[in-house]
Amino acid sequence: MTKILFQGDDFGFTRAVTLGIVDSIDRGVLRNTGLFANMPSAEFAVSFMKDRPQACFGIDFNLVAGPSVSDPKEIPHLVDENGNFIKSGVRTRDPRWQSEEGRAELFPYDEVKKELWAQFNRFVELAGRKPEYLHEHSISSENYRKVIKEISVAEGIPYSTEILGRLHMDGPMWKLFETNIASQKKIFDPMDQLNKDTVKQFMDIKEELVANGCSSFVCHPGYVDAELLGWTTLSLERAKDAEMMQSPAVKKWCEENGVELITYRDLV
Repeated sequence: MTKILFQGDDFGFTRAVTLGIVDSIDRGVLRNTGLFANMPSAEFAVSFMKDRPQACFGIDFNLVAGPSVSDPKEIPHLVDENGNFIKSGVRTRDPRWQSEEGRAELFPYDEVKKELWAQFNRFVELAGRKPEYLHEHSISSENYRKVIKEISVAEGIPYSTEILGRLHMDGPMWKLFETNIASQKKIFDPMDQLNKDTVKQFMDIKEELVANGCSSFVCHPGYVDAELLGWTTLSLERAKDAEMMQSPAVKKWCEENGVELITYRDLV
């Protein structure tokens, strides 16, 4: 049987992103999504969780968009003068990003630990339960991954990167998104985003998905609002990813081929 883990990141980023993810669960193939616990729309997003047992709700630890959960004064290296996280595009243009020592300066261990635990606790406060998986968002540093691993061990919750890697869940679509040049450079051209055809990308590799047996597909479904445009340049293509997750063609293919839509619960 072919198994696919469909994952849509950034639940609660904005109200529009949240609604696009909810529609992708209700009307499509999406079964895994991680909450941005630091964002103002997080509580709005959590309100949709209890009535969707088919979906696995994790946390997307976020250190590059929106306000911090911790007191900004206690994490000065992570935020700007307004208490918002320094954006990923700024980070990757900093010469220090090119070395492990420099990344440790940009993301000090103690500050990262304080903020990620604060986001974890915010999730528990809002949802009344722990997240079902832990996921890293956008750019990654050694201290960032270290703290996520520590939380994973302390709370007994799977860390997405580790569990997918351990089970060799590195199907073609995972590779496609991870090796995207624009994503690596944090440059997102609006026309490239509008011209993105995620449905075609998926359908072009459907035979490979069958051959793989077990694959993962991670992207960023969502609808677009003005708030999103103010937070990130990865904006317009979210609507294209939501189109794929809700595509009648994709759903029909999955049904005809007996595809099992799996979650992290199935991989623990």
